[in-house]
Amino acid sequence: MPNVNNPYGFQLQRNQAAGASVVTNRFVTVSNTSLVPGDPVVVASGYVKLAGILSTALFGVCMETVVGVAGVRKSVLVIPSLRDYLFAAQNKSAVNLTAGFLGKNFGIAGTTSGKIGSSSTQTTAVLKCVGLKPGSAWGTYAELLFVIQKGYQG
Repeated sequence: MPNVNNPYGFQLQRNQAAGASVVTNRFVTVSNTSLVPGDPVVVASGYVKLAGILSTALFGVCMETVVGVAGVRKSVLVIPSLRDYLFAAQNKSAVNLTAGFLGKNFGIAGTTSGKIGSSSTQTTAVLKCVGLKPGSAWGTYAELLFVIQKGYQG
């Protein structure tokens, strides 16, 4: 069965450190920033904002909805991109993904809040594919498991 093209952002799957809980922190957004759960975020001048396709590091993943207001910075709950956190996202490029992509670097694709996914054709290499999400299939628009390799911890 083919995968449906329906990106949803990044979903935390688990903390791979034995017995560890998930850390979340509050940060302040750039003014007029709207975010939804699953949006990857970056830091700009000490404030968080939605990551873009050219982002070279991901600070974390948004955990709550924030509606941007002009001239207003808001508090937002973020899961920092720690090494042991395993995320899932849909690959947005129409590349026929196979198990040969395991261990490969991926970038992010999309600029629309709530619709960002991974991209095997981006060169920013902020993600490392470590598996296929259960329930997905190899092929186009596969849902992948990955770790964020460039972000909060280096």
